[in-house]
Amino acid sequence: MMHKEPAILVFDIGKTNRKCLVFDRAYNVLLAETFDINDAKDEQGKPVLDLGALTTAMRGLLHKYLDEPALDLKAFNITTYGATIVNTDADDRPVHLPWDYLRAYDDSVLSRFDMHYGDNGQVYAKTASPRLGNLNTGMQLYLLKHQQPAVFDSIHHSTWLPQWLSGHFTGQLFTENTSIGCHTLCWDFARGVYPYWTHAEGISRLFPSMHAADRPLKVTIAGRELMAGIGLHDSSSALIPYLMSIPEPFMLLSTGSWSICLNPFNNTPLTDDELKQDCLCYLTYQGRPVKASRLNAGFRHEEAVAAIGLQHGKDLEFFFRLAWDSSLAVRMRDNAASVDIEPAVIDYYACIDAIVNDQIEKIALVSSAHIRTLFVDGGFSKNAVFMGMLRERLTGWEVRAAEVGQATAMGAAAVLHNHWNGLGRPAGLVQFS
Repeated sequence: MMHKEPAILVFDIGKTNRKCLVFDRAYNVLLAETFDINDAKDEQGKPVLDLGALTTAMRGLLHKYLDEPALDLKAFNITTYGATIVNTDADDRPVHLPWDYLRAYDDSVLSRFDMHYGDNGQVYAKTASPRLGNLNTGMQLYLLKHQQPAVFDSIHHSTWLPQWLSGHFTGQLFTENTSIGCHTLCWDFARGVYPYWTHAEGISRLFPSMHAADRPLKVTIAGRELMAGIGLHDSSSALIPYLMSIPEPFMLLSTGSWSICLNPFNNTPLTDDELKQDCLCYLTYQGRPVKASRLNAGFRHEEAVAAIGLQHGKDLEFFFRLAWDSSLAVRMRDNAASVDIEPAVIDYYACIDAIVNDQIEKIALVSSAHIRTLFVDGGFSKNAVFMGMLRERLTGWEVRAAEVGQATAMGAAAVLHNHWNGLGRPAGLVQFS
């Protein structure tokens, strides 16, 4: 008889990149494929997510892997990008296409909200949400109520995208920590409840009951019994492998286009000053606050490398191959570079030095006195010059390059560990270099 590998399937739905991954019990990726769907058009004629096309594709993939002879699929889960809410009627049918969070917000509606509920910015501080328009998903509902009241009145449930997609398979809709705790304006972090304004506007009644992300539902699909996760927001999902693998308090610097510094062990309330400096809070799947700051480091690096390369006739590989040289950094800062050092190298060191200076400030905004361990993952973790300068500046810290393959999907798989895996506590989810 052919051995069938116990496995879990995860749908990792990014805004532009959609993946289906299958993990074994050691959280190795057994199978992975990307899939695409056509966008729908909203009432403004702009492309938005086509929920019907997405769920059709997901169901097809789930059936495909259920039929895979070498797999014994035990469970599945879903993780998606945030700031996207699905409004459904009494029959759980969407009453309109989901909004793209990048669409412009009506300033007059925003001013009205601030006049009634802003409390000199306190509503943003209490909900740990910078003022971001449609990126604050609660504001999507507020705008609907005041500009499209007939649509708002037809809403029976408002559910964040990961939980709505899960509900498509389970028939049950829930509200979940990582989705509502992500700059939504809909969660009071100090009190652990929906904030006053959501009650006053009749919005909180639209949210389904709360349910923990590590408590899956038992479902039967194509005659097979599976454990179905209720879904997670992607940024919080990517933190799960670290929380499961690292017993001591730590901070994580997740780098890419944006560098997000996450401190899961700082539960002090977000101050107005921190908010003004683009800090915010997330919730872990367990409901604990994660203080975070962000820096557009990846964007800056990309622009700077292009400019330096053009000026000095160097390609991207030239900069990626550069090693860390502390003496060179000193000479660069002292303007003591000599003819034996290429100008392109000096300019690149200066670029990284400026980024690291700003990164240190962002780290300090969310740091805790008892934490002196920083893990760096993503693109900058492989940049020897960046890592060298960061270690040089963070004296007394342990700064380590870390890597989690497919971290977002792995987090969504590992959060259901006790319900499908059969092995002990996950180990080795994070690799260090």
